[in-house]
Amino acid sequence: MNTFSLILLLVSGLALSACAPTSGPPAGMSGNSLAVATLQKVNSQAHVCWLKDGDFAAYGIVPELDTTSTPRLLIIPRGKPQSLPQAVIVASAGGAQFYGPLSTSPLAGRIDSDISRWASGATGC
Repeated sequence: MNTFSLILLLVSGLALSACAPTSGPPAGMSGNSLAVATLQKVNSQAHVCWLKDGDFAAYGIVPELDTTSTPRLLIIPRGKPQSLPQAVIVASAGGAQFYGPLSTSPLAGRIDSDISRWASGATGC
């Protein structure tokens, strides 16, 4: 093989590799599937930690883990499932965040740190 052919082969290989995606969800998992898995972690820990805590005595948690749209957890007034949520927790493949009236309450810092920790895979209250 001459030098020109070798260079042409090398350049072609580099050009093709530049077209390949650099990152994405692991094989078999879409971004939405990862978001659902992240929110399931948060949901499990929120039920264990928050529902037994006096600071959250006035609230319940309603999961919306729909795999076709944005998965969410709703924090609602306890015993009032049709009420407007006091907080909405949404997840992505890499984390979770929340918004709503509780985001300006004294619980906001705790909620934010808890869901960030749980979304990353940590457990415990």
